[in-house]
Amino acid sequence: MEAVVTKRLNLICFLCIFICVQTTLYADGGLYLFPKGAKATGMGKNGLLNVDVWAVYNNQAALASIENANAGLNYENKFAMKQLGTSAGAFVVPALTGTFGFSIAHLGIDDYGETRIGAGYGKKIAKRLSLGIQFNYHLLNFISGYPDFYTFTGEVGLIAEPLDNLFIGAHVFNPTFAKLNSRYEDPVPVTFKTGVGYKIAGKLMLTAEIEKERYDDVSTRFGIDYSIFKSMSLRTGVSFNPVEICFGVGWVAKKKLCLDFAFYHHEVLGYSPQLSLSYSFGK
Repeated sequence: MEAVVTKRLNLICFLCIFICVQTTLYADGGLYLFPKGAKATGMGKNGLLNVDVWAVYNNQAALASIENANAGLNYENKFAMKQLGTSAGAFVVPALTGTFGFSIAHLGIDDYGETRIGAGYGKKIAKRLSLGIQFNYHLLNFISGYPDFYTFTGEVGLIAEPLDNLFIGAHVFNPTFAKLNSRYEDPVPVTFKTGVGYKIAGKLMLTAEIEKERYDDVSTRFGIDYSIFKSMSLRTGVSFNPVEICFGVGWVAKKKLCLDFAFYHHEVLGYSPQLSLSYSFGK
């Protein structure tokens, strides 16, 4: 009996913490989105145009530009709280007609957890235009005795290069206005992102994004990725609503193994470190 009471108290404490930070989480793109990749985080959370394995979370249109199979792991210790630690994995496989991407992510502890599983596809529909789609399954699970909630969502993204080294992207999450199968049919966030990026001399990438969640104010983000060596990059960026300062570094070994580290500082809740590891199976 005492163990049950303790477990329920732990759940109550976690839910209190969850409620206190949920506004920030949804401003991040929401728990349902799990924006991933330390590269994007280091650039002010600008991942809309990044061509890497984490495109399965940020913009599936970027999958179309990936030439080799890739696998990646990611962990974020949000606000240095283990209860909000997020683990994620991704796998990308090019095919004759396009590129397929698969992802799984989990947030939470034993008493509460949220899991997302996704399958996406990206294809070049023109020389300078790519389109991507994805379908996701979301599960919210609680301790024994409490019902689990689930839902299905979709995503659509595109990337265009109207001029050399100038990129424009857009992405919509949950365009079907999916809801959880809870008693009150809680809505899942509907989010639209658009952004622009410009690459200078093949070494410096400047990006800017705007994100709008259905019931939230507009969030703006600016980021920089600078390749100081062929194998190392430095990144920084800033996002507004909420205000977060971001820094990151990336290292690539033999064009196969990629290690990225980033952290950002929230104006109220503090620091969140993030680490990503990915491997390319190409030659």
